Amino acid sequence: MTISFAPLFGVLALAPGYGRKAAQIVARIVTLWINRRAAYRLAELDDRGLKDIGLTRSDVEGVLDLPFRHDPTIPLVHRRRARRQPAPPAVTVRLAARDGRAVEGRGV
Repeated sequence: MTISFAPLFGVLALAPGYGRKAAQIVARIVTLWINRRAAYRLAELDDRGLKDIGLTRSDVEGVLDLPFRHDPTIPLVHRRRARRQPAPPAVTVRLAARDGRAVEGRGV
């Protein structure tokens, strides 16, 4: 009588892969929960405190309405960066002929 353990070892070989995926899912859930708690703490700040960070009350309340699977800190970072970036510099175009003389008229 022969006993084969090959199917058992095949299943055990898959276990680390599934364990890693389960650990990633748990880590993602914990990260989402921590970031959502941080957003709730931001909601507790007054308008002046939010303005110091570069956010508004509607920004914070808007991200708290997102479903749990969405990280609320990512839209807050994008909104803050959009407000903090300086306006792009005005573009000026100077037309010149090949010999370096200024060209009269408007560019298209």
